[in-house]
Amino acid sequence: MLEKEIADRGLPTKNNFGLNLAVNLMENPNPESKQDGRVARTHATRRAILTAARELILSGENEPRAIQIASAAKVTPRTLFRHFPDMGSVYCCLVEEAESGASKVMDEPFPESSESNESARWRELARVVCDRRVRVYESLLPLYASKIWEQYRGDSARKARHSRGISRRRQRLKQVLPQRVRDDAILFEAIDAVLSIDYWLSLRRDQRLSVRRASQVVRQAVEKLSS
Repeated sequence: MLEKEIADRGLPTKNNFGLNLAVNLMENPNPESKQDGRVARTHATRRAILTAARELILSGENEPRAIQIASAAKVTPRTLFRHFPDMGSVYCCLVEEAESGASKVMDEPFPESSESNESARWRELARVVCDRRVRVYESLLPLYASKIWEQYRGDSARKARHSRGISRRRQRLKQVLPQRVRDDAILFEAIDAVLSIDYWLSLRRDQRLSVRRASQVVRQAVEKLSS
């Protein structure tokens, strides 16, 4: 019966090798799709683990344990450690993803200004910078305020990468500010400080301002300093 079906489909049946190959082709007509399925499941499990870890940090767990993350991700601790060799790897991946996402937002091209007046144009772009910083900083805030961030940044290579990120953001800011502000070193540093994540952390955590109120403070501070 099987040999007849194989023959009807034009698959080789002259020897055992041909028969075995034919049966395998019938049972697994697309082995690449099976491999792709495994890759997709692996990616989905890793994503669930990282999402669970982030959500736990957002809820106030500064350094969530493996059993907490596994439970939240609906996997076993053993599965977690099949995907990540240790908890340091989980935390490292979290921070790297956060930094990568932040860089993408910061590096978004500036929109074409609708303003013809130069002063109005750079003020419009300054508001874009403020809004982007708020988006990034609010998403990073729980992680940045946790122990994980400091542990991650202790490595010299990571410190260097962090410094490069700061330099890139400062260069982007200089693209927006008018020449007279760029030439005033003290003024530029003041504006850069207002647009830093540490200033945002102070507004949100220490002064307990809402996102909306903190955003207004940042915008107005930049406008007042640069006016």
